[in-house]
Amino acid sequence: MENWQWPILYIHGFRGGDYTTQKMIESALKSNGKNQDQFLKASIDWRGKITYEGTWTLDEHPIVQVVFKNKWVGSNQMAYWLVKLLFDLRLQHNFTTYDAIGHSLGAVALVLVNLKEKMRPYMPRLKKLVLIAGPFNGILGLGDLPNINRIKPNGRPAFMSPTYFRIFMNKNSISDDLRVLNIYGNVGDHSNSDKYISVTSAKSISYILKPKVKEYNEYLIKGSNAEHSMLHDDSEILKMVNGFIYYNPLP
Repeated sequence: MENWQWPILYIHGFRGGDYTTQKMIESALKSNGKNQDQFLKASIDWRGKITYEGTWTLDEHPIVQVVFKNKWVGSNQMAYWLVKLLFDLRLQHNFTTYDAIGHSLGAVALVLVNLKEKMRPYMPRLKKLVLIAGPFNGILGLGDLPNINRIKPNGRPAFMSPTYFRIFMNKNSISDDLRVLNIYGNVGDHSNSDKYISVTSAKSISYILKPKVKEYNEYLIKGSNAEHSMLHDDSEILKMVNGFIYYNPLP
């Protein structure tokens, strides 16, 4: 296909699957006047083998739903497989730019993928990135505890998890023409979290990204709909994501 195409990738997180991103994709298809089956599903097994189902459409923004068959894989392995997928898709369809939406560990993996762009000239360039409930600086019970870490007045988190520190140390590899929307939740139960990811953990990435990227926006959703596994299906968030990805023109 011609390189005028600009695909949109949807990535789930830890213990997720196609159901994680299904409503996001259905919402995007509906808002763009497409049939509900007009997207490509790329499944990656535990060996890294990629299989495809569905359709790579011939319009400007083909949708690609990424599914990791091993639901227990971490962000580093996700990032490794996503790089492999991007190369495979580019080889088949000859595109040079893409946008992506990641939920939970999928969001972390997409940032890790972006760190590799400058070292790999043939790799497609990420232009718009939506992060939803990303555990950039720990997960409650796994490297983070409610109301322990905090954001300092200068935006820097008081503590850095190993993954966060790795991104921080490689921050000069972040794309300077990237536009980012970071969405996270607070259910209001005094943990200042979405029950799994603290606001501090999700918000910490702003300290790294905001000075480096072209545009950085963040949005906090509050209340019962802000629970971690509900954020990717929330109607307000779906509308926001579609607006950012499909209707917010690049300068």
